[in-house]
Amino acid sequence: MRGPKRWSLRARLLAGVLALVCAGFVVADMASVSLLRMYMIQQIDDQLDVAMHDLTKRDPAEFTPAEVEQFSKEQTEGKTLFDAYILEFRDKDGRVEKRFPGDSGEERRGSPALPSLDLASVRRLADKPFFVPNEISYHRHPGYQVLVGERADGQGSVVIAYDLTGVAKTMARLGAIEIAVTLAVLGLATALGVWVIKMGLRPLTEVEQTAEEIIAGGDLSRRVPEQVGPRTEIGRLSRTLNTMLAQIEGSFAERTESEARLRRFVADASHELRTPLAGIRGLAELHRQGVVTDPAEVSVLLARIETEATRMGLLVEDLLMLARLDEQRPLRSEPVDLVPIAADAIESAQLRELDRPLRLDLLDGDPPVVLGDEDRLRQVVTNLLGNALTHTPAGTPVTVRVGVEGDRAVLQVIDSGPGLSPAHAERVFERFYRADPARARDHERSPAAGSGLGLSIVAALIAAHGGEVCHRPTPGGGATFRITLPLCPA
Repeated sequence: MRGPKRWSLRARLLAGVLALVCAGFVVADMASVSLLRMYMIQQIDDQLDVAMHDLTKRDPAEFTPAEVEQFSKEQTEGKTLFDAYILEFRDKDGRVEKRFPGDSGEERRGSPALPSLDLASVRRLADKPFFVPNEISYHRHPGYQVLVGERADGQGSVVIAYDLTGVAKTMARLGAIEIAVTLAVLGLATALGVWVIKMGLRPLTEVEQTAEEIIAGGDLSRRVPEQVGPRTEIGRLSRTLNTMLAQIEGSFAERTESEARLRRFVADASHELRTPLAGIRGLAELHRQGVVTDPAEVSVLLARIETEATRMGLLVEDLLMLARLDEQRPLRSEPVDLVPIAADAIESAQLRELDRPLRLDLLDGDPPVVLGDEDRLRQVVTNLLGNALTHTPAGTPVTVRVGVEGDRAVLQVIDSGPGLSPAHAERVFERFYRADPARARDHERSPAAGSGLGLSIVAALIAAHGGEVCHRPTPGGGATFRITLPLCPA
């Protein structure tokens, strides 16, 4: 047989309710039977006391059965003495002088097993009703309630024994009624309890069925019904399960997106690395086959190989940088002024393109000092400026604007080139994305040619510093890349 711990919740709830109802009825039944018996015994004691008060004044010799019957009717509301009482008159030594109802009644009902009742015993027991059993032990008799008293003339005693058969029958009838009522109420409570528990646990059943369907079908977008109040146990369980499902769904979505990004990243990296590798392999094949023999041409060929190797090295370094940023490794944190960084980037760019109009524009206000990694912030500005130089025609002006707006440091790289279409602008920070593939191919022979990772590195580095980067069209044409970073605390 299964223990209570292995029962279902319904069975345990029903068993608990029935046990509580049963215990309540048992206590109530026992209390009612006890109280009724105490009340009836008290009534009998009162009747015995009233009868004793009159009988102790009577002369036993003059007390006839007719007088006894009349007296008993007065005391018992119409019932005769022989229905309830046994009356004895005794002498000083306790010997019976007269007994009512007589021998026939004694044979029918038996007699009380009275103790020795000399005058000393009578005086000790007087005015104190007490219980005695039937003198016939095998007789199924409930016993007697007895009261003794000394006669007024001092020549003997009076004994009145009240037969408790009527009390026992009343108790038996009451007990039978209470048992029947208890069983009926238990049956009704069982049926009602089954229905109430079934209705109360219906939301839990729906939660269970929905959870099983979600697990079986794998549809994490579904939610368990929240049909009950949020403060109930089932309501809290439903809300917790829905929260868990939402988190699991989000985790699966993130994993799917991460896997898609990884596959796309690996495919793009393979494609990008294949171009310089193919160039190196082709040039090396020409040299190995002796196609190029002129020393000058050999020098050019080796320079081309070195260029492709350098380009591939830069690409690998960019990939490693993005991988480290994806791991969210902590960066150095120190006060950094953006103005010198912007000035150095413009100076370096000017050396590469002497005829390019480059300008540093400083906003009025406090110096734009931020908390971050100086080397990484230099890389950000260099990448943005290099992106502007690469994707704008020669001679196109480029401005780097630096300053403070509110509680943020701002750096903008502004060009007046062809700009970006809305479709390109949405994807400009994606890895390996080129807004102008044809122009990028024109630069593939240069180590500085774009790999499609420069702006991705910018976005990742700025995010690691707690800042934001965005693209905006330049009024009048061109592209503006705007960076905002938290200012260094004073």
